[in-house]
Amino acid sequence: MVNGLLGPAGPRRRSAYTAGMATKTLQTRHGPMIAFCGDKYITPPLESGEYAPDELALLAQLVRPGMTVVGVGANIGAHTVPLAKACAPGLLYASEPQQRVFQVMCANLVLNEVANVVARPEACGETEGEATIPRLDYDAVENFGGVSLQPTDRGGERVRVVALDQLALARCDLIKIDAEGFEPQVLKGADQTIARCRPIIYAENDRPAQQQEVISMLDAMGYSLHWRTPLLAEPAVFGGVAYASINMLCLPKERDIAVKGEPAIDPANWASPVPVSGAA
Repeated sequence: MVNGLLGPAGPRRRSAYTAGMATKTLQTRHGPMIAFCGDKYITPPLESGEYAPDELALLAQLVRPGMTVVGVGANIGAHTVPLAKACAPGLLYASEPQQRVFQVMCANLVLNEVANVVARPEACGETEGEATIPRLDYDAVENFGGVSLQPTDRGGERVRVVALDQLALARCDLIKIDAEGFEPQVLKGADQTIARCRPIIYAENDRPAQQQEVISMLDAMGYSLHWRTPLLAEPAVFGGVAYASINMLCLPKERDIAVKGEPAIDPANWASPVPVSGAA
């Protein structure tokens, strides 16, 4: 969820943390939101009203009523809730493999009376199968959005993996991918949907070992690529440190979509917009 940070390895918490108190309900700009008390990166911005507001503002410009949206790695739904409202009466398919996090996301959908989300407690990958999620203490202080899928021979909770193509969507207008290093597998499992529907793709791409792979894959799929490094919140939220994620806005080359800001990425000659040394 949060890699490629502009600053030290981790923020200090803004408010006191009470051991054994897993969640709390916050009043945000997009409605009430249940969040994990110990989450390092999502809860502090929500306490201030909104998580990654620049990212959400960009995505909101791309979504219209009636569209079909897919969110891979939806976490607690901080962006799922407002994007679902924006695309209604269209559907938003939201997948989240962490069982406890998925439960909180569903609670947030109910709290905000969002009825157009198809919530799926699973991961997305290249083919149908299984993976494991490390066992976490959700009462602890942790980066819950930074959990990566592991092979089934690793310890942890088993989760189902499906390919997006298995959904056989008749329409797909936007795919948002935040899969903690699983982005290449997600794209491979969605190649038929991408070829058929030509959605806009917004994908995290912050793992040095696979940045070129993701860029090359999307270029081969016929997309122009643009870096986006939205802040998670104003630096004051994290004690003056600016934390950003490294994402790409990917647009079908055959569509005339104007993009303000960063120029297109040259797949053969590019540099990461934020220096990264590995996954957080």
